[in-house]
Amino acid sequence: MSAASLLVLLMAACIAALLWGLARQRRAHRAALAQAERMGRVLLTMARANRLVLRIDDERALFHEACQICVDAGDAALAAVYLRDGDLAHRVAFAGPAAEVLRNVPDPLDLRLPEVQGTYTARVLRDGRSAVSNNYVLDAQAGRWREEAVAQGIRAIAWIPICRGGEVAGTLMLCARLPDFFDDELMARLEELGADLSFALDSVDSRRARAAALREIEAGRDRFQRLFDAAPVPMAIVSVEDRRIVEANQALCRRYGKTVQEVAGTTTASHAYGVIAEDRDVFYRVLGTQGRVTDMVVRLRDAAGTIHPAVLNAEPLEYMGRPCCLIISLELQHLPGPGWPEPPSAR
Repeated sequence: MSAASLLVLLMAACIAALLWGLARQRRAHRAALAQAERMGRVLLTMARANRLVLRIDDERALFHEACQICVDAGDAALAAVYLRDGDLAHRVAFAGPAAEVLRNVPDPLDLRLPEVQGTYTARVLRDGRSAVSNNYVLDAQAGRWREEAVAQGIRAIAWIPICRGGEVAGTLMLCARLPDFFDDELMARLEELGADLSFALDSVDSRRARAAALREIEAGRDRFQRLFDAAPVPMAIVSVEDRRIVEANQALCRRYGKTVQEVAGTTTASHAYGVIAEDRDVFYRVLGTQGRVTDMVVRLRDAAGTIHPAVLNAEPLEYMGRPCCLIISLELQHLPGPGWPEPPSAR
């Protein structure tokens, strides 16, 4: 071979190598662009999911929209959520053009059946760890419904655990049409999405618990208010801090010929009637040192100015967000007999 021929061959080889390198760079560039685009869609999906967490209080609506978000991002041909209930796994949400895959899959899945126990779905629900099958067509661990999935163009599937109260509650299943679709970076992002959905479930439970507690508080307050108003003995709720009457029942108002509106908001020392000043001071000293008052005999001035002995009891309680005490008084026509103490100022 002449030197000229060898030079031509060498130049041809160099050009071929250059073209191959350029083609490889273009493929890598296209792959990088596709990866960047895909990750951009994943990040958008997670941003939408984060907004979802803040505004949805029903878990089924939450999962339906989460599945739709994953499909809308363009990466999932099918998204589904299974929630565990004892030995059963209910499919509570799904979306995507490949939903025909689920037509022959039982709902709920009985996790006790041998044919179900070995599936990815059952393992994730049992172990709480993500799973991925990047070549589902040839996956020996695929369940008996693989044929339906492959017929619908599914080539890769990922399962992401969803927790509730620290326990595995369900799994998000995502199906893709490309093999080797779920790389490490994408799985890390999807596990963040699973954590967001877990947080959403805990938030739903917290909001429901708070709402139930508020309802119970309101119901208890209503029951207390009815009993307080209907009590046959005079009762008042008094603020510990400023000794103002926060509430007065009808029996107390009848005793002094006043209305609730005339009594509420006034201090216990601002009236000419009621416990006389000396005994009232003793009452508040005992309340301050012991936190409550039990069967204290005091002198009480009625609306006509007549003084009678009375028995006072006071129990601490928080009312309308501030420390108060419930004062109950029983007016006596005379001291009940031996063993009862004289009023404080008479001792």
